[in-house]
Amino acid sequence: MVATGRHKWLALALLSVVQFMLVLDIAIVNVALPSIKVDLGFSQENLQWVISAYALVFGGFLLLGGRAADLLGRRRMFVAGLVVFTGASLLAALAPGSGPPRRVPSQLPNFHSLVCTSVQAAP
Repeated sequence: MVATGRHKWLALALLSVVQFMLVLDIAIVNVALPSIKVDLGFSQENLQWVISAYALVFGGFLLLGGRAADLLGRRRMFVAGLVVFTGASLLAALAPGSGPPRRVPSQLPNFHSLVCTSVQAAP
């Protein structure tokens, strides 16, 4: 199959969005580390295990999903993934105590000062 110019750009846009979501996902895990440390009483060394476990589980499910797509079909696995993701998001939204995040607004001034300092210090 010969891809047209439009299909190539759509594929590039889709891959860019997927890459952005992966980076955002890792960033969210890293932002949650201080809360995990305080709430679960983890030491600094144990926080590395959280990141390693997350990466291993993510990679394992990526391989499992790819193999399942080979065996069951890409479209069927895509729809199954959408259903599982939607159901998990719904359960997370309905969980008791799931209000707006408490720590994110306190992190924003730090991020803002970091960006402003970096931009001003640039030659």
